[in-house]
Amino acid sequence: MRTYHLKHLYPQGYIQWFLVVVISSAVVLLCAILSCATNPVSKKKEFVLMSEEQELSIGRQMAPQIEKEYGVYASSQLQEYISALGERIAGISHRPDIFFHFTVLDSPIVNAFALPGGYIYITRGLLAHMNSESELAGVLSHEVAHVTARHAVRQYTKAASYQVGTGIASIFFPEISGGMGQFADLAFLAILNGYSREFETEADSLAVTYTTKAGYDPQAMALLLQTLELLDRYRSGKKTYTSLFATHPSTDKRIAAVEAALSDPKIKQLETLKVNKEAFLQAIDGLTFGKDVQAGVVYGNRFQHPDFRIEFFFPQNWAIENKPDAVIATHPDRQYQIILRIHYLTKKISLEQAAHRIAQKNGFKPVSGSSQQINNLESYTGTYEGRLRSSGYVYARIGFYLQKDKVYYVTGVAPLEEFNSALPFFEKTIESFRELSPQEAQQITPTRVRRHTVKRGETLEGILQSLNRASDERKTIALLNAWDPENIPELTPGMVIKVLSNE
Repeated sequence: MRTYHLKHLYPQGYIQWFLVVVISSAVVLLCAILSCATNPVSKKKEFVLMSEEQELSIGRQMAPQIEKEYGVYASSQLQEYISALGERIAGISHRPDIFFHFTVLDSPIVNAFALPGGYIYITRGLLAHMNSESELAGVLSHEVAHVTARHAVRQYTKAASYQVGTGIASIFFPEISGGMGQFADLAFLAILNGYSREFETEADSLAVTYTTKAGYDPQAMALLLQTLELLDRYRSGKKTYTSLFATHPSTDKRIAAVEAALSDPKIKQLETLKVNKEAFLQAIDGLTFGKDVQAGVVYGNRFQHPDFRIEFFFPQNWAIENKPDAVIATHPDRQYQIILRIHYLTKKISLEQAAHRIAQKNGFKPVSGSSQQINNLESYTGTYEGRLRSSGYVYARIGFYLQKDKVYYVTGVAPLEEFNSALPFFEKTIESFRELSPQEAQQITPTRVRRHTVKRGETLEGILQSLNRASDERKTIALLNAWDPENIPELTPGMVIKVLSNE
């Protein structure tokens, strides 16, 4: 008599699927019996794999790591302002009995997020792009909603439940379980990278309720979403935010959903809802903007670095970008660029030798060059030729400066046929390079957000010029004020706007 095994009766894939479903269902059923909890928002029983005590404990453990990674913004006044508004919202939420903690992070990233157990974070980068207290209330309400609805716990439960099932199934079929062991850990990445469509939509809806109950105009949520959309549109397609109002569903759908929620007659009847633009602008006046001063600061066309103690001037009205590995200035119309980089020496060699090695490493061949002193710094300036993937054949004028084991080099690049026209720009920048005294380096201040009251006859270009700001900062100022850079409104006397200043 022939014995028939299950694998002979059914295809292998069917057996795998059948066992995974049966085992997972059994485990989930058992967990549901043992781990049901009442959702604070819906008041319904739901299956979760984490107690409230565990939820609060995880938040306490993660908070110091987040604060170490990003840094806490050093302004007790601003921290107290954010906390006071946050506590007001938490007090009217569905979980007023837990301790909420509200913290401003010292990061230029445009973001806000919530950890399990009531730890809410908002970056100075986001605060800089907000324009009213009602917008702030909307963001804090959105993040509080993630906590009150226990979204981190529920998202973890979904992932961990699947992991339990596949973990048991892997005993029988090891080949289908590869890589699933860390799936539960991925659920916690959602805290920083955005929740599911269901949870984000629920947080939006709750945020409208909380913002209104706290006395603020919830329409500000839609306005802020539009600001974030502008930021994405004008920043080379790169997302400027992560978990804050995550992009699934898409921003336009989120705006439509918020506007639909605002159609509630009860909300429209509340004529005393606050916006509080002036109070908010006062609170963030002096807020650090952009990168920390230790990464170097751009003042108009001047670049300074406090740690390296260097300074030089780019040509006027060139677009300047301060990247982690270089500072790049680009001519507004021509294919001219000037780039500052640093090379670290491993052994003592002459500056001329170092210059040739650096140039060769960057794909340039020497044409001519000479040693000289520029502002009391040993320097070598040379002309080089090369071929760039983006520009074809180019000429470069490079100034090298020796400071102990560091070689700073300023490279001016232009197409071969335009090099002579670009050369005066390159020479002027190279000759402006100098070393700062310790006292001068200590006086370098960060770029800050400042309020400006528009005077009669003032234009945005005129304001930038009076503050010694680069003209290409026009787009940045537009986005700070939630304007479309291609459709900036006419400035009127008495209008209060945000500008940037290093004073």
